[in-house]
Amino acid sequence: MKATAQISSNNGHTVLPAAVRRFLGIGKGDRVEFESRDNGEVVIRPLPTLDALFGSLKGKGASQTDESAQEWKARAERVTRKGME
Repeated sequence: MKATAQISSNNGHTVLPAAVRRFLGIGKGDRVEFESRDNGEVVIRPLPTLDALFGSLKGKGASQTDESAQEWKARAERVTRKGME
């Protein structure tokens, strides 16, 4: 795929063409990494989001979210039992 982009500000801001963003699976707020090669090419790679990184930790021990969910479930069960007495 070939696409053209233009540097749009003095800060070097560049808008990636929609076709490139779709191809990379990125959108507003996502981060990318640029790698320059000796042959003059530049490689653009999407960086993983925090959500993706957080999800990669599943199964490696209980997370704080899991503990909070278990705590809330236990509270709900106590309240429900108390209401039935």
